[in-house]
Amino acid sequence: MDTTILTEKEAAKRLFARPDTLRKWRTRGRGPVYLKLSGKVRYQAEDIEAFIQASRVEPGTKKRRRRKA
Repeated sequence: MDTTILTEKEAAKRLFARPDTLRKWRTRGRGPVYLKLSGKVRYQAEDIEAFIQASRVEPGTKKRRRRKA
C-alpha cells in the first residue's frame, strides 16, 4: 500500500492530464478519490493507481452501442 500524498500537480502528471482537468472532474463528481487537508486538495498515490486500473479497457469485452437511426 502506497500512502504517499500527492499534490494536484503531481497527481495530474501521473494521469497524463492537466491540473485543470482534475478540477473539472471534481466539480462534475468524476475522477479519482481525493482528500481535503487543511483546505487543500491532495491525492493518495494508491487512489491514483486504482483510478488508472479502473480505466483499463480490454479490447473485445465491451458491447458495441448501436447507432440510433
